[in-house]
Amino acid sequence: LYILFGSAKTLETSQTVPETDPLIVTFLARLITPDYGSIAGKATVKFEKIIENIGSAYNSATGIFTAPSKGLYQFTASARQSHSGYLHLGLFRNTEEMAVSVALNFNSLTIGASFTLESGDSVFVKNIWTQSSGIVGGGQTYFSGHLIHKM
Repeated sequence: LYILFGSAKTLETSQTVPETDPLIVTFLARLITPDYGSIAGKATVKFEKIIENIGSAYNSATGIFTAPSKGLYQFTASARQSHSGYLHLGLFRNTEEMAVSVALNFNSLTIGASFTLESGDSVFVKNIWTQSSGIVGGGQTYFSGHLIHKM
């Protein structure tokens, strides 16, 4: 109801369409196996233990997060190298490498980046070497992300 020049008028509203995209999107997944092992060259890391998955955008069978809506997202991954040598992990948006980090001789690495995604874009962590690399599971390696701002 609003008043226009002293007379009362009823304002008609259009029917609202239910929103199908979730307002909150967040996930946290941990790598359990191998405890102290390796990941194949160019392989996507499959963080199989889901701790949180609001919005159901992370798939533990594939290791891939799929954006449910267009927006600005933040991602973080941390891993530990399991034996002498290197662990090179990259954070990817579809086929584009967005960030990379390296660990050497039992040390840890962390990757973090914020970037925009279109609905349906995928984000994943991948061994960027053509060779296998040592990686520690047992919950010590994780991948997380969340929607910062819907666009």
